Amino acid sequence: MAGISQKMLSHNLKSLVRAGLVARSVNPTVPPQVTYSLTPLGADLAEQLCALIHWFGAHTGELFAAQSSCDRAVATSDAGAETGAGAAGG
Repeated sequence: MAGISQKMLSHNLKSLVRAGLVARSVNPTVPPQVTYSLTPLGADLAEQLCALIHWFGAHTGELFAAQSSCDRAVATSDAGAETGAGAAGG
């Protein structure tokens, strides 16, 4: 797998096995062959994540529009507070 060290891959796979999301099986060959596969729990999680990714893709425009709207409201509020602070201090 490109872009990840063997140590980091091993660490992450061990964490996924411990969490019950991935099953590890060792075939007694020379050298030993290790196979990883999703458990039913891991497959269920993958299905949920795919649904979330699909939802995000379908609503990205709405999410960015809401963020922009909020940012504009905060900027307007901040600008008003700065103007009002000078007048209130007198």
